[in-house]
Amino acid sequence: MKLFFCLIPLFAAGLMQAAQAVEIDDEVPESAALATGTNGYRVLRLGTVQGGSSFGLALSRNGKAAAGTVWFNIEGNMRPAYFVPGQAPRVIHTDGPGEARGVNNLGEVVGWFTQGSRTQAFRWKRDTGAITTLPSLGGGSSYAAAINNQSEIVGWSEPAPGVRHAMLWKGNTKTNLGTWGGLSAQATAINRYGDIVGYREVEVDGVRYKQGVRKLRGRAAQILRIPTGFDNLIPTGINDNGDISGYMYAGATGELFSAMAFLRMGNVYKRLRAEPGFPTFARGLNNLREVAGYKFEGTADPRARGRVWRDNGASSVPLAELPEALNRGWNALGDANAINDRGVIVGTGLYVSSGTWRIEGYMLVPKP
Repeated sequence: MKLFFCLIPLFAAGLMQAAQAVEIDDEVPESAALATGTNGYRVLRLGTVQGGSSFGLALSRNGKAAAGTVWFNIEGNMRPAYFVPGQAPRVIHTDGPGEARGVNNLGEVVGWFTQGSRTQAFRWKRDTGAITTLPSLGGGSSYAAAINNQSEIVGWSEPAPGVRHAMLWKGNTKTNLGTWGGLSAQATAINRYGDIVGYREVEVDGVRYKQGVRKLRGRAAQILRIPTGFDNLIPTGINDNGDISGYMYAGATGELFSAMAFLRMGNVYKRLRAEPGFPTFARGLNNLREVAGYKFEGTADPRARGRVWRDNGASSVPLAELPEALNRGWNALGDANAINDRGVIVGTGLYVSSGTWRIEGYMLVPKP
């Protein structure tokens, strides 16, 4: 109870900051063609194992490799994977089911896998094929969410089951970033300078809310302002300029119904919209302020419909039914999860082969 009452002023302070935030709330027009820098895309398949499924979840900054998950005939069905277009997926043979959530230019992959009732954060190296479990806080599960080219990894670890602390790993050294003043916290992304974003959870009147957090290297963590009309904010990316992408929503259970993707530039939020009535989610951000993500359409298949926002969020390009993808056997391109500075995008879609639909990761490479 003492902790609960201590958190109320912190939460209230976050709401007071939100009222001061400057917002741009323009309608975002869709681009009929990819007129902002490309003449379309080359659509590449990431491949599958044993005719199963694959999911593209992360992209190296140089665009040469991706990481994610493959599903095939193995105990637990799923394993982390490393992808190079044109090559068979490289399965990361963890002890149990898991996902790869980050990859860098050095061929280092990070993610999690299941060990009994817990999840374990890991790092895998392409050159040696060696898996290293990341040191945890010792009490429960751990999870690696992202890695930069300096081999710095962020995620979370539990000092006790159910209590998550944001974490930073470098080599065999772990840094406990704590809960940032909340009940629980997670780090979600890191840029080349070691600046980190994530979120904390606070409780008010028995309801938990998520508040975005930014921690610049060498400085104290800052709670991000939440725009009016929302009370949850989850950052998913930070670029080298300090811009932040993510999504926000209202209410404790409104994520799938009221989510709005955003791009934060300085102290200004740009809402990233789709067609009226559809929630949007931002997943990846590059240094040109281009955001990869999706709109959620409950009646569609896949329900996540890929999208990229450009021009500081001023234009929106729907990716779900790109002609160049449909012409190469894709039924639809789903969630776009990562984007680099060349505009290369990685995600997951539905591919049709011999009349059979298959979930498969994709890579979109802009044509010059």
